Amino acid sequence: MKRILKDSAQLLSANVVAQAIGILVYPILTRLYAPSDFGLLNLFISIAGVMALFATAEYQYAVVLPKDNKKATALTILALTILVAVTVILTLSIPLAKPLAALFNTPDLTKIYWMLPIFVFFSGLWNVLNYNYLRAKLYPRISGFFISQSIFSAGAKTAFGAAGKTALGLPLATIIAQVASVGLSVALAWKKLCANWEKVTWTDCRAAGKEYRNFPVFNLPRALVNSLGQALPVWFLTPCFGLEKVGYLSLALLAAFIPLNIIARACYQVLFQRVSDAVQQARSIEQLMQRFILSLAAILIVGLAIIYFLVPSLVTLLFGAQWLESADIIRCLYPYLLLMPICGSICFLSDVFAKQKIAMWMEIGYVAALALTLFIGTRYGSFLTTISAYAWVGFAYLLIQLLWFISLIRRYQKAL
Repeated sequence: MKRILKDSAQLLSANVVAQAIGILVYPILTRLYAPSDFGLLNLFISIAGVMALFATAEYQYAVVLPKDNKKATALTILALTILVAVTVILTLSIPLAKPLAALFNTPDLTKIYWMLPIFVFFSGLWNVLNYNYLRAKLYPRISGFFISQSIFSAGAKTAFGAAGKTALGLPLATIIAQVASVGLSVALAWKKLCANWEKVTWTDCRAAGKEYRNFPVFNLPRALVNSLGQALPVWFLTPCFGLEKVGYLSLALLAAFIPLNIIARACYQVLFQRVSDAVQQARSIEQLMQRFILSLAAILIVGLAIIYFLVPSLVTLLFGAQWLESADIIRCLYPYLLLMPICGSICFLSDVFAKQKIAMWMEIGYVAALALTLFIGTRYGSFLTTISAYAWVGFAYLLIQLLWFISLIRRYQKAL
């Protein structure tokens, strides 16, 4: 437990620094850019995030699991090969930008669609690097990426905003930061990453891909459904309420999720490695997971209760009075915010216990319910009513997911 806390603290501290840089620059950005500019960025990220899932067919997650380093290398090469193929396909899709922009009633989307293949390629490349770092327990490399990306992003967004390039400044700065930070990480790790490539044949890659086929067969659809769940609010709300409302939502999600994602991401990356090792060696995980879930739940309940009353004042102070509507959105999201970090920290359990198929169907049910809720809300309700309904549907899904994770842990313990 002490080792887990130490490794979690290392990643957590880096994430805190990286996210702090992003948060500190937002009071400047919200005074340089309009809500519609943030809305356009959020729409682009929601589309690019869905496309990025196909970039490696989710094989990056499998890199952590094999005991054999050669097999892990084969999975890395396979994931990178898929990444190149997907990037080429997306590049050929650039002529489809106008029909897509018309679908979302957002003409400016045509001006930034060319960035999509670049975003997807470097997202996939980082995912492969990230899980190779996790396998080797090179946590400083992961920390360095988060910090460098945040610095590059903050600097580029501020520069474009100050120069008056607000129409395309946010998405372009996002791409520049991604390319720079991933490029720096590749430069530092390329020799080590490629050290054993000459020993791996394409036959090895195909064999590894077949052995871990659950990741593209079940994880990819599940991740796609999960990504759709995150993108659907933007996709439904943009045509009905416009980019300005989506801009308020994007700031609310940023302000609410950054601190929670810091916790979830650090805990996930460390726990994934530790629990995977324990299961491979048939050791108990019940006490570890029970203490983790209860401790995190207590912190969230107390922390969110205190912050609830301070949200309007904090939003006005940090981002300006013109962003006060984002405070109302944050309060509407509270049911979802309570459980998201807990489930996000331990969602790897479905991979460790090879229950991807069940997880996939659970995710499909959630997204179907979410789509129906958003459809009804955007047709018959107000903007805030729709956001509240979205949050409660998410809360119900996460509660069911958490109970299922607990049942998986108990079944594993009984089988020891």
